[in-house]
Amino acid sequence: MRLEAAKERPDTPFFIAAGFIRPHLPFVAPKKYWDLYDRSQLNLAENSKAPEGVVEAALRPNGELSQYKGTENADSLSEAQQRELLHGYYAATSYTDAQVGKLLDTLDRLGLSENTIIVFWGDHGWHLGDHGLWSKHTNFEQATRIPYIIAAPGLSKGAKTKSLAQSIDIYPTLLELNGLPLPGSKPALEGKSLVPVLKEPSAIVNDSV
Repeated sequence: MRLEAAKERPDTPFFIAAGFIRPHLPFVAPKKYWDLYDRSQLNLAENSKAPEGVVEAALRPNGELSQYKGTENADSLSEAQQRELLHGYYAATSYTDAQVGKLLDTLDRLGLSENTIIVFWGDHGWHLGDHGLWSKHTNFEQATRIPYIIAAPGLSKGAKTKSLAQSIDIYPTLLELNGLPLPGSKPALEGKSLVPVLKEPSAIVNDSV
């Protein structure tokens, strides 16, 4: 494993990008992760209708979901279909959570945790029937909010912030955390370092995102 190889080179910095496709359509995961949930107990979206007064351009048909067998009727799913999708989303999420846990456990086992910067994020959110949507292709908060967790040596653990952040902030944040210079003004970076927020959660680096 690459982490073991990194352990053998203590004087050489390492960078590992680990990508996980789940949760993403199709919602596939080993059976034991489906067994974590009772489908009958899952709550369907309460706000299943389009918001009052919303412009039509804000709503997108569930085209991606309709490409899969059994959900060709993606814009008019039955309650049973919705519960199956919720079940699959939760199972796929728990499956990915377990894989992330294996990486973190390995860092702990190898004694690398205290000197390693970890960034965990997703590329988009997902509608689970709210507004009648089962997709990511909107500008509603459910689709634009993502998991965004940064852990680094010397930072407080478990801190939360309401400061706005975006994915393009990750690169300049990692540069600053590693003591590396930002690239020159050509081309200029659009993202901003979030280190001020990591040090003081009430700080603001983005007025808008």
